[in-house]
Order: sequence, then structure tokens, then C-alpha cells
Amino acid sequence: MQRSVGRLWLAAVMCLAGAMPAAAQDWATPEACMVRPLADPADAIPAADRARIERDATAIPYGVGRLWKVTAPGGQVSHVWGTYHSSDRLILNLPPELRQVMAGAAVLVMESVPVATSRVQLEERALQAGMWLAPSAPDYGKDWLARPLRDWIEARLRAVTFQDATLPRLTDAGLAALMLNDPCEDFAAGALPVQDSRLFLAAHEAGTPVAGLERDSDFLAEMSQPDRRDTARAIAMVYGAFLDPEGFGEGRSAAVALYLQGRIGALAASNRLFLERIFGAERAAELIAQADGYLLDERNRLFVARMRKHLDQGQALVAVGALHLPGPEGILALLQAAGYRVERVATAGEAG
Repeated sequence: MQRSVGRLWLAAVMCLAGAMPAAAQDWATPEACMVRPLADPADAIPAADRARIERDATAIPYGVGRLWKVTAPGGQVSHVWGTYHSSDRLILNLPPELRQVMAGAAVLVMESVPVATSRVQLEERALQAGMWLAPSAPDYGKDWLARPLRDWIEARLRAVTFQDATLPRLTDAGLAALMLNDPCEDFAAGALPVQDSRLFLAAHEAGTPVAGLERDSDFLAEMSQPDRRDTARAIAMVYGAFLDPEGFGEGRSAAVALYLQGRIGALAASNRLFLERIFGAERAAELIAQADGYLLDERNRLFVARMRKHLDQGQALVAVGALHLPGPEGILALLQAAGYRVERVATAGEAG
């Protein structure tokens, strides 16, 4: 899921926050964010973790592969591609197999269309600014955030708002939405597209229609509901943990390497192991179940229900975040259960 920071809420936060800080999230530098190809693909997983991650990944259905051929019950053929929400050059270098599918696609179906399609939608986006901001008094200190996680998140907020004391000004929903943004995209914002937007640009250039599976405003609206409070907090904590300064650059390169190898199940297993080291196994399991229960499982069911009309027409290219694809509740398993035939299309550089 790729989110962008809205100008209206950002301006509001900067007006309410305190003084300008000296430094913010100084470990997420352009150098640390630059992904370096690994000399040995096996290095994507540290030797000490390899057995555990490989074992867990093997148990994940559809755990290897980014491009999949999907045949509808009526014989119509489409494809599903797992994206990586990054503008790194290695991610933007799309494999020839995907380019071939793109050239023949009748429609590109994305998580959400990254441009407004009406004046009403522009108004809806503007009106959402208030959903980011907690009441001005008393301060909402978020005592459910413990250190060092709290320190990493506060540093991230300073990096985005250029202000201290931003954390109390945000709702849980606003904080969760902000944590979904990749800090490495700070440097390329407005200049380089993330991979999803690169696909959108290619469709735009070719005159290919584009459809969305949800509105880009849905996340903040949903997380602002009172019964979503624990989910919003879990998302903020899970994605806040990935701000951990220790091994930041190395971890990023390893994650990209696993993605480029098509080892999406291993990427999911690696993420789980990382979170266990931050929170402990039991707490990590609770947070992952809460966060992924919405971000992946619930949205996967929604995505499949909405993409089926395109799949039944054929020649659709569905592009969603790669972690939506694998697992018993993943998009591929759900499609197979609904009567679609799902077949992997190996792409250049992927594992066997």
C-alpha cells in the first residue's frame, strides 16, 4: 500500500507543532536507501536465520512468483502482478515478461487509481484533512507506544513535518497512514514514481484504461472508525518497527533482493522474524494478526470480489502489492477457490 502525505493535514500539523528540530531520522539517508545488488542471492537471508525462514516460507502457498496467469471459468486470460511500492531503479526495471503482458492488456487494475477522477474526489480528499488531527486539548500522548519504537516514530514525524511535538497532534488513523509511507521515498517524491505509479504511467502513455480496487481515501476513513482503533494502532506499531535504525540499509537491500527473486513467501517470513525480535513472538503474532487482518486478509477478499468482473472479461493486468499474493488468504488462493486457474509465469532473475 502506497500512501502520500496530504498537504492540508501537513500544514495543519506544522501550525500546531513546536519548534524546528536539529535532526530527524538521520539514519534513513540517501546512501542507506540506495539498494545494492547482492553478490550472492543467498545473502538475502542471513545465514543464522536461513533455516527458519526457508522452512516458514515453504509452508506458504503461492510463495514464489510475482507474475501469474489467471484463467477465468469461461476461458478468458488475464494476469496478476505483485508490485513493490518503491522507486528504486532495480524495482522500476520491469522484467520483459511483465512488459509483454502490459503491451497486450485491455485494462490495468490497481489497488487505487493515483489521480483524482472527479472534482468530487478532490473535495473528499481535502475534507479528510481533519481525520489526521487529534483534539487540541488535552494532548493525545499515545501511551501505548513504548520506547525505542516511540523514539523511531517521533524521529520519522520530525523528518516529515520538520517540527517537534507532532505525535500528540495525530489521531491513531493519521499515525497509521503516515507509517505506511516509505521514508526512502522522501528523497524521490515528485520526481520518480514508485513501481505502481510506473505501471500507471505506462498505461496512461498507451491509452490503456485504468481501474481501482478501492479509493485512495478508504484507508484513512476506515481507520478513523471507533471499532478500528486497535487495528490502526497495530499498523502504526508494525510499520513503525521497520524504522529501526539498526541494519536499516542492509535490511532494505535484502528485502528488495527477495522480491526480485520472486520469493514473496520468504519476504513475509523474514518480516515476521524481524517483528518477533522487536516485540517478542507472542506480541508480534498479535500485532501481525491485527494489522494484516485488515491490510491483507480483509482487503484481499474485497479486491478479489472487485477484480472478478475484469478477469471475466479477460486481458486484464491486475497489479497489487506482492504480499497480497501468497498465503491461504492471499489473492491467488482466493481466486483458485473461486474457480479460476492460477499458473505462475517465471520472470527474469527469479528463483526456480
